[in-house]
Amino acid sequence: MHRNEALNRLIDMQMSFLKSACLYVATKLEVANFLAEGPKSVDEIAAATGSDSEYLYRVLRYLAGQGLFEEQPGRVFRLTAMSELLRTDCEGSFHPFTLINSEWGFEAILELLSGVKEGRIPFEKRFGKHPFEYMKEKPEFAALMERAWQGVHWPETDAFLDAYDFNGVRKLADIGGGHGDVIVGFLERDDRRSGALFDIPPVASQFEERMAQLGLEKRCEAIGGDFFQAVPVKADAYFMRHIIHDWNDEECIKILKNVGANCEKGNRVLIAEWVITEPNAADMGKLLDIEMLLYLTGRERTAQEYSDLLDAAGFEYSGITPTDSVVSVVEGVYAG
Repeated sequence: MHRNEALNRLIDMQMSFLKSACLYVATKLEVANFLAEGPKSVDEIAAATGSDSEYLYRVLRYLAGQGLFEEQPGRVFRLTAMSELLRTDCEGSFHPFTLINSEWGFEAILELLSGVKEGRIPFEKRFGKHPFEYMKEKPEFAALMERAWQGVHWPETDAFLDAYDFNGVRKLADIGGGHGDVIVGFLERDDRRSGALFDIPPVASQFEERMAQLGLEKRCEAIGGDFFQAVPVKADAYFMRHIIHDWNDEECIKILKNVGANCEKGNRVLIAEWVITEPNAADMGKLLDIEMLLYLTGRERTAQEYSDLLDAAGFEYSGITPTDSVVSVVEGVYAG
């Protein structure tokens, strides 16, 4: 690599925090909502958002260069496919994720260096408690976090329901299933199927209401509990989306063993996560791994690391199914 190219890449890397900051400004001001009515001048946008027109223009001009908006003659801006996702009324809006990562992540990142040196969660160091404990005390944070991850995860649901071969799976248990999109999608694709959603009691209760609204209560059960204590569910396959990456190896093995305690030989565990690729390759999973480092004890893992976890918990690693989304389905079969 030529020295000038190396320098330009370093400059871009070092100044990338400015990209996130400008994205946060546009998100917090809900510029995308205002532009949903059609192209508007920066003066109109500034008046609607209570902003200084010149300062706002410089931010939007930069973002337009990144494809977030399109700048037209006369300092007029319009939405693009990217900024459509920042509208608060769009399905799977990216608006909550940007807010959570900015308003809490920007602070937590200040502790990244000390976290790396001490082996401690930067968020916990900055805010004084683990994010899951913080959510119990800050309902607004918990609600925003839930909407944030729904926005990131919703495109994955159909992707892995389409990609994975569910042949032989009559009953699927979604462990830590949250809103229940996966189990609902699984059931709606075949009326001979049944399912179960296991999550903490308040979430399970909410899902019971959703089942009744969808008319699925006869084919699905909602079970409340703590997967570190037990997973009292019998099923042909156990699905976990972005659960394993929240926890360290010891904690993951505990969860998987609790799943295995109710398994019969041949039952499957399906882990939907980013899978880290080979060294030196650009990989979104490696970036998300830094996100995990910032907030939790967990991490994104390689195929070998997932195989090792499954083996330690009594499952045989049997492969990975890629999907049309950023996640893959890692499969383990209970050895019995």
